[in-house]
Amino acid sequence: MPRANRINLPDLIYHVVNRGNNRGIIFAEDSDYLNYLELLLRYKSKFEFKIFGYCLMSNHIHLLIKTSHKQTISEIMKALTIAHTRQHHKKYHTTGHLLEGRFKSPIVSDDEYLLTVMRYIEQNPVRAGIVEHPEEYFFSSFRSNTSAKKDSLLDKEDNPVYEGIGRTGEERAERYREFAVKILEEEKVGLIRKSTNGSGNYVSKKFQQQIEEKLGLKEKKPRGRPRIAK
Repeated sequence: MPRANRINLPDLIYHVVNRGNNRGIIFAEDSDYLNYLELLLRYKSKFEFKIFGYCLMSNHIHLLIKTSHKQTISEIMKALTIAHTRQHHKKYHTTGHLLEGRFKSPIVSDDEYLLTVMRYIEQNPVRAGIVEHPEEYFFSSFRSNTSAKKDSLLDKEDNPVYEGIGRTGEERAERYREFAVKILEEEKVGLIRKSTNGSGNYVSKKFQQQIEEKLGLKEKKPRGRPRIAK
């Protein structure tokens, strides 16, 4: 089956999923997770992208990234992967590919779909049986999204949906917590997994139409005379 072309446009939100090569370990120690978060902060400043959510697991990564005109999602992930792989090889004296050759990056619309993917990402350690509550996991965005404090890594103030759920930082944090701790329905889990397996984006119909218009994929009217119904 041919690979779907990746859509590289500015001001889009991507749910990036990247796995260890052959599902191998990419974070063996706490310092490995922390080093990757430092890389994210460094390249976020360099490439001017936004981060709305993340979860680093031992053998895969989830990121919610909004791109700018500075770099495409492909260029961002290439830089992150190269830097992280170099660090890993230097520390553990290894060689070869650390991550799979092609990461997944379905687009997420900036509406209720975005909040659902945030919850999906932050509940990943719970679904994996690592913790009982997302707050117990240190390497995700849950603690920041449920706190009124500013975070240099997470761009809560630039997340249009998150900003719209409350009037103050405290109100937004509390309302998001109430939403994010509820176990995500299996149907929605399935749809998000389907999108990260290369079966399309996780967007509303209205947003999909807007993307198609931007890409010039809007359905064309058929040529010739319309058929007369009998």
